[in-house]
Amino acid sequence: MFLNAPGELGARIWAHDWGNTPLGPIDGWPHSLKTVINLMLNSPQPMWMGWGEQVTFLYNDAYIDVLSMAKHPWALGRPTVEVWAEIWDYCGPLVERVFTHGVSTMADDVQLFMRRGDFLEETFYAFSYSPVRDESGQVAGLFCANLDVTSRHLNARRLRTLSELNVRTLQEKTVLGACAIALDAIGVNPDDVPFAQLYLRDAQGAAQLLKSTHPEMESAGALYGVDAVIAGAEPRLVTLERQPAGVPAGPSQQPVRQALTLPVLDSGALVLGVSPARRLDAEYRSFLELIATQAGNAIRHARAAEDERLRADMLAEVDRAKTQFFGNVSHEFRTPLTLLLGPVQDALEDDAVPLPPAQRERLQIVQRNALRLQKLVNTLLEFSRVEAGRAQARFVPTDLAALTTDLASSFRSAIESAGMRLRVDCPALPAPVYVDPAMWEKIVLNLLSNAFKFTFEGEIHVSLRALGTQVRLSVADTGSGIPHDQLPHLFERFHRVEGARSRTHEGSGIGLALVRDLVELHGGAIGVESVVGRGSVFNVALPLGSAHLPSDQLGVTPARPLQSVAAAYVAEAEGWMQHAADPGAQGTMHGRLLIVDDNADMRDYLRRLLQAQWQVEVCNNGIEALAMIERSPPDLILSDVMMPQLDGFGLLAALRAQESTRHIPFMMLSARAGEEARLEGLQAGADDYLVKPFSGRELAARIEVLRLRQRMRTVQDEATRRMRSIFSQAPVAICILSGPRHVFEQANDYYQRLIGPRPLLGLSVRDALPELASQGIFELLDGVLASGRPYVGRSVQLRMLGGEDLQLSDRWFDFVYQPLFDDDGKTQGVAVVAFDVTELATAKRAAEAASRAKDEFLAMLGHELRNPLAPIVTALQLMRMRGGDFALKERTVIERQTRHLVALVDDLLDVSRVAQGKIQLRRQVVEMIEVVTRAIETASPLIEQKRHTLAVAVPPSGLPVLADPVRLAQVLSNLLTNAAKYTESGGQLAVRAYLEDDEMVLEVHDNGIGISSAMLGRVFERFTQERQALSRSQGGLGLGLAIARSMTELHGGRISAHSEGTGRGSVFVVRLPAWKEKRTDPRRIAPPAPSALPPGHLRVMVVDDNEDAARALGEGLELLGHTVRVAFSAPDALVLASHFRPQIGILDIGLPGMDGYELAQRLRQQAGAALRLFAVTGYGQDADRQQAAEAGFERHLTKPVELGQLESLLQSGDVASL
Repeated sequence: MFLNAPGELGARIWAHDWGNTPLGPIDGWPHSLKTVINLMLNSPQPMWMGWGEQVTFLYNDAYIDVLSMAKHPWALGRPTVEVWAEIWDYCGPLVERVFTHGVSTMADDVQLFMRRGDFLEETFYAFSYSPVRDESGQVAGLFCANLDVTSRHLNARRLRTLSELNVRTLQEKTVLGACAIALDAIGVNPDDVPFAQLYLRDAQGAAQLLKSTHPEMESAGALYGVDAVIAGAEPRLVTLERQPAGVPAGPSQQPVRQALTLPVLDSGALVLGVSPARRLDAEYRSFLELIATQAGNAIRHARAAEDERLRADMLAEVDRAKTQFFGNVSHEFRTPLTLLLGPVQDALEDDAVPLPPAQRERLQIVQRNALRLQKLVNTLLEFSRVEAGRAQARFVPTDLAALTTDLASSFRSAIESAGMRLRVDCPALPAPVYVDPAMWEKIVLNLLSNAFKFTFEGEIHVSLRALGTQVRLSVADTGSGIPHDQLPHLFERFHRVEGARSRTHEGSGIGLALVRDLVELHGGAIGVESVVGRGSVFNVALPLGSAHLPSDQLGVTPARPLQSVAAAYVAEAEGWMQHAADPGAQGTMHGRLLIVDDNADMRDYLRRLLQAQWQVEVCNNGIEALAMIERSPPDLILSDVMMPQLDGFGLLAALRAQESTRHIPFMMLSARAGEEARLEGLQAGADDYLVKPFSGRELAARIEVLRLRQRMRTVQDEATRRMRSIFSQAPVAICILSGPRHVFEQANDYYQRLIGPRPLLGLSVRDALPELASQGIFELLDGVLASGRPYVGRSVQLRMLGGEDLQLSDRWFDFVYQPLFDDDGKTQGVAVVAFDVTELATAKRAAEAASRAKDEFLAMLGHELRNPLAPIVTALQLMRMRGGDFALKERTVIERQTRHLVALVDDLLDVSRVAQGKIQLRRQVVEMIEVVTRAIETASPLIEQKRHTLAVAVPPSGLPVLADPVRLAQVLSNLLTNAAKYTESGGQLAVRAYLEDDEMVLEVHDNGIGISSAMLGRVFERFTQERQALSRSQGGLGLGLAIARSMTELHGGRISAHSEGTGRGSVFVVRLPAWKEKRTDPRRIAPPAPSALPPGHLRVMVVDDNEDAARALGEGLELLGHTVRVAFSAPDALVLASHFRPQIGILDIGLPGMDGYELAQRLRQQAGAALRLFAVTGYGQDADRQQAAEAGFERHLTKPVELGQLESLLQSGDVASL
């Protein structure tokens, strides 16, 4: 069926108006045309066909991308020459050939610039034109199948540019050269980069144009935003209004319209022209960014080379300056030393005018230190001359045995003085030895000095022997020895063995280096053998005869040094006898190294090269190596590539396939050179690839790199193992959740025990722990992942499964949700750390319940103690008011003990309130004299009872404080009571108050029994009493001073106690912040308004279910002149109030049935606001006072109530809360 094909073009062809085209209506189309059209429409490959003389254009759906939307669907039915006018110069002759000759044509990888709307796009296509014949056999059309190969060509071209840029720039060693070569390499590809400019900041920070791909281009940093790109390190795309001057038109002669400015390192920018024949898509932009990166690498490499060259020049300059300095020092040091040593020597040897002993001793000190300085200068100068190749040796035949014996003997006195033995074994040699005597002297003395420095007991043995064609000097000691790892560095200049036990830490570190250089000047060699803790042996070997020495430096007359320097060495050594140092640690070898090579000579060479640092093993092929490795894996493997039986690649593959050997460092040695061979080895898994021939130094360096890398890997693996162990064994629950579904990636043992025996890893938290749904946990995890902010949960209650039997129960947790980020800073998961605090939460709830029970108990205790006290106190007051001496003494005792019992109850409740933080201060500005007065009133009964004298030194004004006057008076009254209790009768008490800086200071003095030093630090602790034997008659719980301290601290102050000891009295000092405001403080309570009630007799109703308390209080008020009615229940009170109409209501709170609060409300409704209500109760907590105020009571009075205070309140109209 014609046009029976899926897609857009079948419908478009059917709907097209073909009558106005050369093809005519569809009904008249030949069968051959329809067949080709059907074939084309059903093909997934891009295809088009042309029919007739005008080559009318038809195409399929896949060809739409080739045309682009700029030509689709316009191109359908048009002559092909119009559709592809821009490429007809190439395609037209090929089409003509098909129609004329009836033969197919094929084109491979043709560059075509196709119209894409407003620009020509560079493309590459492979295509063929095939003739289509009609029913008569004539060529009536053509069929085109094509393949877009644009990406392949562009990628290849761009890769060539990057490779050329990389290869050419890495050879350049200067920044300017690297920039020039980079731009030259970029300029080779104008199709992708029409132009380029490189800018770098100069020393002043200004961006300067260094190089352009086109010399005619001018600097245009402002146009391309160079400064902004360098400063912000962000690329910038610039639209160009016109073609840059000096730059040819782009591909297909199109003008360049865009440039991309990219940062280069941190101080440069690269401007790259964008091809007008390509859109700046992601691939194109990535290519341009790679160019900028390569240019930055080239500049970085060149800078490093310049820095290295600069460092080398600086080192050479330092070396030249050092040589010149030592040359100058030769005169500047030696001249003053000569003038110093000469007169000193003359003075010491002057027999005509002998020096006094004291002066001689001083000059001898000068001489020794001058000789030491001379020795140091000579050593430095000698070392400098040898190092610079300017040492002038004079080799003469010498009796070396005699010279060595004399030099060694010069140390005998010093060695024996140190308690050691010197053995000199230098028998006569068969012939004189050619040496420079002065240099030999320095060799022997330096070795002896070094032996003495590091030896504390035993002996030093000097021996000289002729061995064949050599003479060997050995200097052995029983000293501290040298660690093995220090031996290779021992003769390096300025090298010192740290931590070695020695007689002194002094030394220039060039003595042994100088010995080595002097020995080598003689054509000899020096070596050392040492064992830590057992001593060292230095061996110097010199060739006999003179054939090995320069002929121009030979002498013929045996000689001795004209002037020995031994005295300086000995003098320096004698000054070391009192110095010593601790021994150090011993090093170890690097480990086992396996060499695998079928060439025996290469194996032997490598073994000799490496055996100083490694335990070397060898084998000649891969099969043998595998067997050896399976028995005992080495620490490092060196393997040839080409070997019989199993080559290096096969050996490497076998090792990498086994877990036990896959991490062994593996270096390939091969004669196959080239980057491809090296990449092949590295891609196969080798850690390094070294091409033969190579130097021993390079091999050692690379092996050291591999060893250090393996060591770092081992450390990292160990750290990972430890981290996993810590993660697994951590005493808290830890898990890692990954991705938006919060999939369990890891969970430690504690977490697994927490959630019970159920699967976790690989499951989402919703699937693994479904019981947490609707408890907010999943939402919290989603929030942490979305916000990237951690979440901390405290005592969160969850209902979840747990335990071995997976029981559902309530549990409490502290937990942290910590977001985890990837390298781009995006959250990729959540780390969970959870603590099961169920036991703690349970204990906390129990503690809170116990605290509530304690509060309730204390409140009940206060109520139950105060209720019976109330009638007792009131009855005593009534007895006093009625007068008479009946039982006066007994009554006084009862009153005193009752007050004491009341104080004990108050103290106990105050301590409880302080501990719970329930004390609320009612601050106001008050003069200190008012507080003192109130406190003295409270404490005066005890003071008067014990007949104390009280001195008060408090000014009547000028000492304001912001305080709760009641609580502050309680502090002072407690201190006064304490002073009165612990002072013998007839004592002296004093109260002082004054300002000191920004503090108000209140002092209470007494001349009582004092406080011991041991007790001073504990005197303010609760329930603390020192003098029970003396104070037992006074009672007390040891709470007064603890309450005083707590109340003082609540006021922002501090309290301290001072005493000079037992029997010497004490001083308590309270310091409070002084009130600085001079004007009237708005927080100060205004004086009470005058009472609306007339003074004198009042109608008072007393309501209390305790009949004794109610009658006693009522009788007391009647004695004060008031009219009193008493009710014992709330209903009775309501009835009584309706006809008695009281002015004052004194109500107990704890009434049965209807409590005092409800009664107060009903009385208000019944009598109105004129009725004044007072609460009298045994409950004294702050919450009780607050509830009383809310119920409408003017005052909350705690039982027992003083009738005098109550009378004052009734008459004053004061509505302040007690």
